Amino acid sequence: MTNRIRIKMGAVEFEAEGDETLIERERERFFSFLPQISSLVTPVIEKPLQLPPPSPEGESREGSTQMAEKPTLVNVPPSYESLASLLDEKKFSTDVELVMGVAYYLSRVKVVDSFTGKDVENALNDAKQLVPKNISQCIASNINKGLLRECSEKQGSWKMYSVLAKGITWCESYVPTGAEQRKKSSRPKTPKVAKDSPLLSISVDDLHIRDYCEVSKIDKFEEQVLVVMFIYTKEKHIEYFSFEDIVAVFKEKFKLHATKRQVQYVLDKGDTMFDKKTEKRIALHRLMTRGIQEAERIVAQQRNSNAPLAAASNPAKQETSES
Repeated sequence: MTNRIRIKMGAVEFEAEGDETLIERERERFFSFLPQISSLVTPVIEKPLQLPPPSPEGESREGSTQMAEKPTLVNVPPSYESLASLLDEKKFSTDVELVMGVAYYLSRVKVVDSFTGKDVENALNDAKQLVPKNISQCIASNINKGLLRECSEKQGSWKMYSVLAKGITWCESYVPTGAEQRKKSSRPKTPKVAKDSPLLSISVDDLHIRDYCEVSKIDKFEEQVLVVMFIYTKEKHIEYFSFEDIVAVFKEKFKLHATKRQVQYVLDKGDTMFDKKTEKRIALHRLMTRGIQEAERIVAQQRNSNAPLAAASNPAKQETSES
């Protein structure tokens, strides 16, 4: 049986005809685009065909006009520069929530009609975030919660999914665990302190940073991790590092941004550059020969690239050496 639906909100109009599945999909798509459309047009309230009944004495015509019902517009979702910025703001606490956040980003920010589990994995890899082991199970959990739905079409052998209105509301209203209690607290804020690490007791002067390179000038985060581990290994004979060790020295010693998830991604993807062991349920990594060689290459490259700048900044020294 063919069904037909028509929705009109001011100057915005939607009409679809087909089976129940098609109409439901197009309706969800229409409401997902509604915030962007509503911000570009001025809502129009059509005048009633019949004149309103005469107003009682003392009540102005303007007063009766104000009682006319006005359409409610959905707020435009906040914009995010990248998936990483969304995840950094939301701080999802479970893999199921993380996958839902990526689905929201693909649907509302990247504006895709539907996506696959592979799309979620690729988005996390591009953002250098740790990928959950079972994305399909996370998607299924969000379907059971009524936040996502499985589409009838497929992309090759991949199932496709779309975000429901409930999923959009859930993500936009999501508050990180404990954030509400912090907002309600009247106590003054205290500076955030990095997790305790024995590496923090080592002075930066004892690391002889000048013999290596300036870590902050290294463009890639994974290369920064390699060089930092290399310096501590060479200068202080530190063998194994935990995720917390690396995050702590990045923030406290080198004044660089780092998260546990970013560090874990680098070490897990490092292949033969790192050796891994577990002690008291804590993952520890150390540089292998290939990792040390790669760190030495990065240091040499940075020093060579900075050498011309150093010579140019001290021409008198250059003239002396030439004479």
